[in-house]
Amino acid sequence: MKYLFIINPAAGKQNPMDVLGEDIRAACERSGLDYEIKLTEHQGHATEIAHKAAEAATAENPVRVFSVGGDGTLCETANALFGAEHCELGCIPCGSGNDFNKTFGTKEEFLDVEKYILCPSVAVDGITSQHMNAINICSLGLDANICDHANRIKENNKKLSGPKAYNKAVVKGLLGRIYNTLKITIDDDRVIEGKYLFSLAANGQYYGSGWRSAPVADPSDGQLDFIFINKMTRLRALTVIPAYKSGKYFFKKKYKNILTHIRGKKIRIQSVKPSVVNIDGECAAINDITFEVMPGALRFIVPQSYIDARKNSEEK
Repeated sequence: MKYLFIINPAAGKQNPMDVLGEDIRAACERSGLDYEIKLTEHQGHATEIAHKAAEAATAENPVRVFSVGGDGTLCETANALFGAEHCELGCIPCGSGNDFNKTFGTKEEFLDVEKYILCPSVAVDGITSQHMNAINICSLGLDANICDHANRIKENNKKLSGPKAYNKAVVKGLLGRIYNTLKITIDDDRVIEGKYLFSLAANGQYYGSGWRSAPVADPSDGQLDFIFINKMTRLRALTVIPAYKSGKYFFKKKYKNILTHIRGKKIRIQSVKPSVVNIDGECAAINDITFEVMPGALRFIVPQSYIDARKNSEEK
């Protein structure tokens, strides 16, 4: 088996190669692994590197590909591995968010390089759309506008952490249009229409640098969690956002009248006005977009604690 580490030197506050390069080398040497480290040089390069590795992988010589960077690097790497045989994907977190990992374990578990690179993998779903594929969460509404603002803030201030950039973006987002008027079609046969503050198609539980807004999403269940939060005043939005961020809103009765939660395999979202869509942190303006689950699209390397927790849950 080959171990490939794709490091994005631009991720996070410090060059991940400087922070983790020696740890990766030492861990691989101690375990006697066949490994290679490659640095990305431009946007989309992680996809190119991972695609070449996937093409070379065989049953006799499979490959474990580790994204070493942030959510953007992970999304790029995953896009090359969806549907690829004899490949597994891992993520060593060095970015400002690393939200997909949070569904499976703590940051410390993923940063314990020597243990993590030898951990087992589980089949996880992906999300496909006409724009790009995703592994975590796609959204429209105030959150997508915030994501767009956060991306611009981080571009202008590289030293600002993801959570701080996101908090600044929340303030900016609340000053603009905070809802979208949408027609939503789920699995081609269920239609709902309304004005929504947040609209999610979730595979993972976390996004936006730690917002646990899809707290019951399971990336391995072959479905997506569709979550919609009704339009409200800015004043009420300010009181709802903390609960939405923590995930507590999902379980409290007082929020049931603003929450719609549906599980399904496909969703088409049509917006009356051009709206910003967030696809794993990448933003674009759309009027009409369809998201569909890709069941068991790849295998993701997870901490042993996640495997143990699932086993205990299944035995109960």
